[in-house]
Amino acid sequence: MMEKELIKLLLNKNFYHKNKSKLSKEFFTNGTSTLYETIKNAHEHSDKDLSINELYTLHLDVYNPALSKAARENFDVLVDELKHLELPNEKIAQNIIRSLFKRRIAEKVAVLANEIYNGSDADFTEIRKQLDVTFEEVNDYAYITGNIDDLINQLKDNTKWKFNLEPLRDKVNGVGEGNLVIIFARPEAGKTAFWVNLVSGVDGFASQGAKVCALINEEPAVRTQMRLINAHTGMTLDEIRANKTEASTKWAEVRQNIKILDTVDWSLDDVDEFVQKENPDILIVDQLDKVNVKGSFARTDEKLRAIYTGAREIAKRNKCCVVAISQASAEGQGKFDLTFDMMEGSKTGKAAEADIIIGVGHRDKLDTDDNYRNLAISKNKITGWHGKLGCVIVPHLSRYDL
Repeated sequence: MMEKELIKLLLNKNFYHKNKSKLSKEFFTNGTSTLYETIKNAHEHSDKDLSINELYTLHLDVYNPALSKAARENFDVLVDELKHLELPNEKIAQNIIRSLFKRRIAEKVAVLANEIYNGSDADFTEIRKQLDVTFEEVNDYAYITGNIDDLINQLKDNTKWKFNLEPLRDKVNGVGEGNLVIIFARPEAGKTAFWVNLVSGVDGFASQGAKVCALINEEPAVRTQMRLINAHTGMTLDEIRANKTEASTKWAEVRQNIKILDTVDWSLDDVDEFVQKENPDILIVDQLDKVNVKGSFARTDEKLRAIYTGAREIAKRNKCCVVAISQASAEGQGKFDLTFDMMEGSKTGKAAEADIIIGVGHRDKLDTDDNYRNLAISKNKITGWHGKLGCVIVPHLSRYDL
């Protein structure tokens, strides 16, 4: 289709707005690019179709009053041609616009990929943004149904993986695809033991059939692997040594559902690439704050927000649940009620991205027999419940009990 025919079709305001997200000045040549700019400006300030005569007046008198005599004469010829052109088929025109749009995106991706191939320090973030652009038509707006039965069916429980601590399950239920969960606490409070129990403890996510991947950059992953085995088997390391067959048989129940690896110095792009390859139902990142992210940031909170925004996008794009492990700031030392403003490095940025935030609080004592822990739910977009729940940590098994 010639540019002139498309220009004439774009005088229709409805057609313009259906396709404006895919249109570009680059699509128009032979003197039509400036006409496209006039149409674009006119539609942004008018609520009706444009006529050829209106286009003529706007282009010459409003947007381009300084045109030379020769340019005006060329424009007169162009407008006369537009008057005699038949309007093309809208469906065909939309397909052509979509094709041009795809080619434009492909060209951008090719340039970016070539820069990376030739040694640029750029990452794949911009390429991913280009590829995430949807090419679906927007002719029909997706209005939410007003039918009560349909709404109830659409609002079915999206928390496929249930918490294995009964009070937590009763109040928050569980997690599902696209969720970002934050678990935070002070050092040595039991953050890792908490998520290990959720994954590998009695009736944990792995026992429910979830594929769980854990990226470890805090303690050596081999140690965390053993803690997962402790939690599932209910056996200490000494008991496992003495009963290897029994432990192996028990661990085999969930072994294939859990993958764990050391990820020191990983970037957010590394995490995204891993998730796309492994397709986990649940991804644990212990600790998310230590994941690298490209870019320059004036403050730590800006960097952390970028990390957590990226993690949220990974969860949504890959339809998995991301569980981020983080530290509490010194403000949370010795406190039972750890609200999200006590997370280290960011009082709002992290919390803004999360669906569920669980603070694991404990008394500020050196008494190792004090195993009481308080789970403070300070954000909950799943069920809306906020409050605190008491439980007990079993350190040698990395389990939590009531």
